[in-house]
Amino acid sequence: MTVRKFRPPNRLASLIKDKGGILAKDAVAAAEAGVETLRESSMAALDEALGEIERRFGKSAPDRATASFEALYLLASRVIDVSMFVSDAGVDKAAMSLCGLADSCGTAGVWRWDAVDVHLNALKLLRAHGAELLPEQRDAMLEGLYQVSHYKPEEG
Repeated sequence: MTVRKFRPPNRLASLIKDKGGILAKDAVAAAEAGVETLRESSMAALDEALGEIERRFGKSAPDRATASFEALYLLASRVIDVSMFVSDAGVDKAAMSLCGLADSCGTAGVWRWDAVDVHLNALKLLRAHGAELLPEQRDAMLEGLYQVSHYKPEEG
């Protein structure tokens, strides 16, 4: 009795052996150029979301006391979604902290306006100058926001 081995053709292996296609460095460059086309619209969406947060939840917002916790959470998550082009500024991390704050306020059923105001001021500062800050300064600010957003009065 003889054993016959059958190997179906491997399409990927044949594509690798064939000449043509593009070099990895060229593919990366094309991908970066494609992402760059989103910069302007992402920055506009970021500024719009930050502006809406300020209008609805800033100190001078007329209806902020009756605003929903979920609305703030959704707006902060929108900031995270479009902050790719300012990732070196810390805006995304500050917005994550604001999401945590909105969530904890929602769980407690009480607004902590001092903490919200600190986050809004930090978001404005980071958007304007976050990339210019030394990494240690930016990290200290973000750590402070994290502590504010996770503060529990019963823990002292």
